[in-house]
Amino acid sequence: MGEVVRLQNLLEKRANLTTSSSAEELTYTCTDCGRLVKPHQIVLFGQVRWIRAVCECVFEREAQEEARRKEAERQERIQRVFDLAELGPRFSECTFAAWTARPGAEKAFQAAKAYADNFAAHQRTGQGLLLFGKPGNGKTHLAAAIANHIMPERTCVFRSVPALLKRLQQANKPGSKTDESELMQALRDADLLVLDDIGAEKWTDWTESTLYFIVDERYRWKRPLVVTTNCDLEELERRVHERTMDRLIEMCTLVENRASSYRRERAKARLGVRRA
Repeated sequence: MGEVVRLQNLLEKRANLTTSSSAEELTYTCTDCGRLVKPHQIVLFGQVRWIRAVCECVFEREAQEEARRKEAERQERIQRVFDLAELGPRFSECTFAAWTARPGAEKAFQAAKAYADNFAAHQRTGQGLLLFGKPGNGKTHLAAAIANHIMPERTCVFRSVPALLKRLQQANKPGSKTDESELMQALRDADLLVLDDIGAEKWTDWTESTLYFIVDERYRWKRPLVVTTNCDLEELERRVHERTMDRLIEMCTLVENRASSYRRERAKARLGVRRA
């Protein structure tokens, strides 16, 4: 009996547990949520004892706090590696309100705006968006507008594909502050990854396998991806090869921006003013 009493006393002292031979004594109403909390029954050396229970709302609150802590750590890790979206001064100002409507770009604008407005649903399903068309017609503006729309509530990595691949190559060099595995993890875990100007990169075996790995990781983890390219779909497949193209087609809605080059139009207008 002495050992039983010792163990009972130990149970009462550890983790502030309160035990009793009566369930009624340890039943209480939680002052936080109003639930009726009943004790847990244990049998110790043949003797029934009751342990005061912690209300479910305490565990729920702790689980929420833990989830918030992990989410904050995830966002901090991604932002440390990629410095937020790294849009730069020009594309940081790109919004849907700042968009200049032009013939041929209506469908692309509507698709990008709808994608941004319904991003929470796309985040759950992993549905992405691929904008293709001639250079200079606003595809990057729309992709940047999507990124600006969802931040800062969500993490976004926005990089041109040539710059991203160069960053990954530099990560393997001695003295790099971040290694390739950290970059790849951030590319996988970001709420949104924007790959701008895919198809403009110099193609090598390493480029092919690396780009496929990035896209495939987003696909496997059902993480949304926004892609822009100056290539038509046939040319894009030749440049990124079949495996990567298959992933992009499956996970992205394909939208063509048929507008002409806005940059060329502005250049012509400036040239006309100078001649006048």
